[in-house]
Amino acid sequence: MTIAEIAKLANVSIGTVDRVLHKRGRVAPETTKKVMALVDDYGYQPNTFARNLKLSKEFRIGVLLPLLYSEYGYWNLIYDGILKAAKELSPLAVSISVAEFDRSDSTSLLENGEKLIQEEPDAILMAPVLPDASRAFLTKHPELDYAFIDSPLPDMKPVSSVVQDPFRGGYMAGRMMHLLSAQGGTYITIQTHKTAFNSFERARGFKSYFADMPTYKMLELEMQLTAGCENSLEQAYREHADIRGIFVVNDAVHRIASFVSSLGRKSQTILIGYDLIDQNRKAMLDGKVDCLISQRPNYQGYTAVYQLYRKGMLGQTPDSAIYVPIDIVLLENLIDEDSFPLLPNTYR
Repeated sequence: MTIAEIAKLANVSIGTVDRVLHKRGRVAPETTKKVMALVDDYGYQPNTFARNLKLSKEFRIGVLLPLLYSEYGYWNLIYDGILKAAKELSPLAVSISVAEFDRSDSTSLLENGEKLIQEEPDAILMAPVLPDASRAFLTKHPELDYAFIDSPLPDMKPVSSVVQDPFRGGYMAGRMMHLLSAQGGTYITIQTHKTAFNSFERARGFKSYFADMPTYKMLELEMQLTAGCENSLEQAYREHADIRGIFVVNDAVHRIASFVSSLGRKSQTILIGYDLIDQNRKAMLDGKVDCLISQRPNYQGYTAVYQLYRKGMLGQTPDSAIYVPIDIVLLENLIDEDSFPLLPNTYR
């Protein structure tokens, strides 16, 4: 309850309530007793937003993401959501600073994170795709609130995580694979960033779905998407004549799908992967990819900014975990990423 609300119930002025709460000036004992009784019954929450406006305080969010052009534009989709929220909140003294890092280099995250700190942010919004480096960076700056997008990170305590449950996503991919293939054989999971928590959990969820199906054999490949990386997949086809499906745990499924098609194996292989980037959309339209799981990256970025705004400017308790729906995309329901609804304008 705000000072104004307490004053209305106590039938006194706002100034009187302020003097009681902050113990300044003279107030009649009866009035003090009445005001404090209301505080005890209903609680008192300072209007942080109004105070910040009065002090002309800017709330700056430091955004730490992998290189925006990397991974086929996936991070740009997240950044679009961040920008949309920042634009809406800019009249309310909210701004963002952005730093990018090379996902293949932990040092890049740490160095660019420190450059971001020099901008003096009030909170950090980041994708903890490098778990050890992310922990090290955040542990070094315990004074800052932070929120996660793209992936959760066990043992850390963000004020909010806007993520998809990676295990459930992988489990759902297993279910879709089972429905689309409907026959036993060898099924491959392909990881390109095995140290990433969400990649590991998606693969684990996929394999878990088939745990009680002995006719479905699991094969795991770790591939760095460099020249010649497809050799390991070609070898797998030579060694396993019964490969029926491939699950790529990230947005690189279009690249794997093109190689499978070049081998003439698409007719016997179901391809499932993640994210509605342009390349995956085209691969699905071309019949090379059978199913995609969308994480609503635009929604993630947008929502996370609003959660930090709630904490930093409104003094509210944000939602500690917001789980993004597991959207299943087939050719029949392929739509634009922008068609997904964003967070309702609850906080404006």
